Amino acid sequence: FNRGNTLMELNRFEDALASYDRALAIRPDHVMALYNRGRVLNALKRFDEALAGYDSALAINPELFEALFNRGNMLMEMNRFEDALASYDRALAIQPDHVMARNNRGSALNALKRFGEALAGYDSALALRPDFAEALFNRGNTLMELNRFEEALASYDRALAIRPDHVMARNNRGSALNALKRF
Repeated sequence: FNRGNTLMELNRFEDALASYDRALAIRPDHVMALYNRGRVLNALKRFDEALAGYDSALAINPELFEALFNRGNMLMEMNRFEDALASYDRALAIQPDHVMARNNRGSALNALKRFGEALAGYDSALALRPDFAEALFNRGNTLMELNRFEEALASYDRALAIRPDHVMARNNRGSALNALKRF
């Protein structure tokens, strides 16, 4: 298990996978080996297998926040937004003040075109961490969907004040200015 952890840190994912498989052959109920095996499979873009790994870990420990959170992130990559939302909801039931989970939950809602709820999700993340540039950026994107261009511009400006190198915030700021006919 520890060898697998070290190999994962070195981005040697195939070798890490082999180590986790060996650990699980000895102790099939090793919840963290199951979870980390899922992470490695996710890194290898073997999403269906990664999902099975996360689910196996959660079958043993349904309160494993990390598995729920990373499962949600992976489901977002797979465009399975309803499933991702359910994972984030379960994760937030365990750790309600997790800023990234709140932000990512907002992104799932945005993808589902539930813009009002997405905006509330980003605002709840920002209430916990007002300097979270990614939540400000995502908030701006949702405001653009709602044709609230001045507010979107303000969100992008706040994100850029925190992280001036945020390329997509700069790009989308330009889109907001274009929508406002401030050419």
